[in-house]
Order: sequence, then structure tokens, then C-alpha cells
Amino acid sequence: MVRRRQRLPAQAAAVVNTWLLDIALPALVLRAMHTVTFPGNLALVVAAPYLLFALSTALYLLAARPMGLSRQTVTALVAATAVANTSFVGFPMVTVFFGASSVPIAVLVDQLGSFLLLNTVVLGAVTIIAGSSLPRAELARRVLTAPALCALVAALVLRPLTFPGWLDSALASLGATLTPLALFSIGLQLEVRAVRQWWRELALGLGVKLVVAPALVVGIYALTGTLGDHDVTIALFEAAMPPMVAGALIAARHDLATPLPSLLVGVGVPLSFATLPVWSLLLKS
Repeated sequence: MVRRRQRLPAQAAAVVNTWLLDIALPALVLRAMHTVTFPGNLALVVAAPYLLFALSTALYLLAARPMGLSRQTVTALVAATAVANTSFVGFPMVTVFFGASSVPIAVLVDQLGSFLLLNTVVLGAVTIIAGSSLPRAELARRVLTAPALCALVAALVLRPLTFPGWLDSALASLGATLTPLALFSIGLQLEVRAVRQWWRELALGLGVKLVVAPALVVGIYALTGTLGDHDVTIALFEAAMPPMVAGALIAARHDLATPLPSLLVGVGVPLSFATLPVWSLLLKS
């Protein structure tokens, strides 16, 4: 509605993305990781998003040549869908299907898995593909000084200290802007008419993200005999979440295969409301 009425300038989405990636997301990370409790089976829990990323990336690389996908398109698919939406959609969905007591496990999956992947491997790949002419030292600097990654390091280093009440409240307020503004930004960039042009890539990305890759991850855990573990169940449920909003924002910031990243999120999030109940039943059984 806002875009149709032309009340915002052309660069509005870029400005919103800057707030999300440089202020809101770091604030959420700093607050969440400062107090989270680590379980004894942390390795099993955190391994799920890394398996999801490796399998998804492998599937896209295999499909690239037969489908004639460019490097920019493959990178955009990886950025948006090889990492699951384990926070914006993941936390509410875990609460609905498994209860609020399971959210701390979801936070660990998100921060030590999805988030860390997003702000190291994914950000590095996107930066290299989008700015291949930059010196390696500059590429490394951009990745290592990403605000969200710095916030994660600071949160872990400051865990022995107690944040004052005013700081905790400030971080909570800043972090609370993440989900609504992220969805608003995706909406600004969403071009529904582009579905006709990008339908093959859209079908590939959503098929891998919502069905194929999570199924492969669950299959690997089944072989290890750990499916009955509640914490592992939460991690696997998080792997079935829709495309990653922050990943799509990073791809959009670097203008990779526009508007495919926004399409993946804009179509994938509503579609996941049908697939997630099925995954919940399967994992509980």
C-alpha cells in the first residue's frame, strides 16, 4: 500500500536495511547471547543449521549447470535459503508448537548456527560475488567488522558481567524493531509480477528450503539415533523454517539477482505456515 501510493523515496528499503543489519540485529544478538544457558548436548543442537547449509549449498551447485543459473543467482539462493529463518519466524513457531520453555534452545540454534553462518560464510560469499574487484584485505575487513558479528563476540565476552537495567531495556527496544521492519522492508522490495520471470528459481529455492534439505538433515540425525532428544527436535524443527529474512536483506543490499531474495521470503514465509505443522507432527512422532 505504501509503495503503491509512492509515499517513500526509491532508496527507502536500503535505509531500512541499514537500520536492521547495523542496529536492530546487533542489539538483539547482544541481549540474547549475554544470558542464554548452554545445554550438555550443544554440539548436536548447533550442528543442524550447519548441515542444512552444507546440504542446501550442494543442491544448488548441482542444479546450477542444468538450470543455467548464474553465480549471482546461486549466491542469492544460498543467502536466502541455505540458512533458515530461525529467529523472526522460528521463535514464535517454536513457542506455538513446543512451548515457551523450548525457546532458549531455538536461540542457541539461531545465534551459534544460523546467525554465525550468515555473518561469516554467507556475508563473505555475497561480498566476494558482489564486489569481486575489491582487495582481499578489504573483503575480510567488511566481513569481520560486521556489526552483528561484533555484537556476538561482545555478548560472549561480557557474559560474566550483568547488564544494567537501562542497557537491557534499550537493547530490548532496539531489537523489537527487527521483525516488523524486516517484513516491511521485504514488502517494499517484493515484486509479485516478477514471479513469472523467476518461477524456476523460486520453485527450486522453496522446494529445497521447505522440504528437501530439512528432510535430508532429519535423515542424517535418524541415522545417529538422536531423534528422540527434545533439544535435537527443536533444532530440526528450526531447520524447517522458511527462507532467512536477514540473508535476503544482505543479498538485496548487494543487488544480487533482484528481486529473487525478496520473492523467496515473501512467498516462502506464508507457505511455511502450511509446511511447519506437518514438520511438527513428524518430529513429535
